[in-house]
Amino acid sequence: MDTVRVSLVFPRELWNEVKRRVPAGERSCTIAEATAREMHRRRRLESLTRLEALQQELRAKYGESTSSVEDIREMREERDAEISDLR
Repeated sequence: MDTVRVSLVFPRELWNEVKRRVPAGERSCTIAEATAREMHRRRRLESLTRLEALQQELRAKYGESTSSVEDIREMREERDAEISDLR
């Protein structure tokens, strides 16, 4: 894995907690993993924001679709009736 050394600035209280809870030698890995999780979270949020914008654009362009729940229920009832007649 390609790595780079950086200097980070932490609030003193947070760094003291890291030192208490994370053994020396594991701190860089722990911080890198936490950063990777945060980057993943931010990418998901960006995706959701783009999705919401697309949904709004599609609603503005095409309007709201009517619910098909009742149509599906009727088709299932018809299918069930046809299946029952075959027995």
